[in-house]
Amino acid sequence: MIIANSGRMLAEAAFQSGFMPWVIDLFADQDTLKYSERLFRIEALDEPFLKAIIAGFSSLHPMSPAVYGSGLEHYPKALELISRECELVGNDIKTIRLIQQKKCFFELLDHLEIDYPHVSFTEPKGTEQWLVKPETGEGGLGIRLFRAGMPTQRNLYWQEFIEGTACSALFLADGRNIRIIGFHTQWCENLNADQPFLFAGVINRCPLSAEQADIIHSWITAIVRAIPLKGLNTLDFIIQSERIYVLEINPRPSASMQLYDADLFRAHLNACRGNLDNTNFTSRTVCAYRIIYADRSITIPDAFCWPKACRDLPIAGSIIRKGQPICSIIARDINVRNVQRQLNEIRQTIFQSFN
Repeated sequence: MIIANSGRMLAEAAFQSGFMPWVIDLFADQDTLKYSERLFRIEALDEPFLKAIIAGFSSLHPMSPAVYGSGLEHYPKALELISRECELVGNDIKTIRLIQQKKCFFELLDHLEIDYPHVSFTEPKGTEQWLVKPETGEGGLGIRLFRAGMPTQRNLYWQEFIEGTACSALFLADGRNIRIIGFHTQWCENLNADQPFLFAGVINRCPLSAEQADIIHSWITAIVRAIPLKGLNTLDFIIQSERIYVLEINPRPSASMQLYDADLFRAHLNACRGNLDNTNFTSRTVCAYRIIYADRSITIPDAFCWPKACRDLPIAGSIIRKGQPICSIIARDINVRNVQRQLNEIRQTIFQSFN
């Protein structure tokens, strides 16, 4: 069973690993259907929407693995339900809460002497530039530049804004030991004043020095010794000249796992069961993943001809509102410039198709 906001990535990885999963997500894209035995589109990843589907799955496949992706970590009751009926593959509720409780997380970073941008849990008064961030956000949703007097809500915190290169490290963990799969540079897109830092993609190249890579490795090792993370996770960080700052941990498989040809799905399963995979995951090929956001509202026509590199394909008749993702692209080549060119050309082809 695979459960995520969008299940395509994990469904494709499971299929390539020899599985034919059941999938629950919010989109039921064309390619997700291709990789799944059964596909269920629901309104939210909350317990009431999952209950009957999980019961049907567990009655046919008692205590079979259930792998979750982006979104489910925000629904503790859903995770509890799945844990009762299936083998939960991923971090448990206790571990996720340790990551999501930002005050405790940053106190841990202080204890471990790990650098991060200054944070505040009360509205800051100084002249520094700050970001307002949700405690349980994902994909850059809800992150905004702070302005004095702007309306705020509960479960927010403030973090000093640092100019630099946004990066991430994808790693495997077994609750104590780690293996870094790779380092990446992330892209964001400024759609509007409410969504200026929306996650837009990632590439498997990163301007880290060897010394900085060693520091990141030591930081992740220390965090996992304190918080027993399992399976695939990512550490987000900022590079500013010689300095690196931790931003957050995403305690689940992330988009960057698509940048590798190795069987990371099975490696995730094994690591969650306590066995770190010894496979060599490094690759000389440059690979990037990019989300294409709609610049206006569009309707997907019948028999639309998608470029081969496109993923997460909405079904015909889907209405995509301005600012929502149309699809994503995965591009590979021998150098970064060629990959960037492919991404831009495919993006233009898609936009021109809807003119």
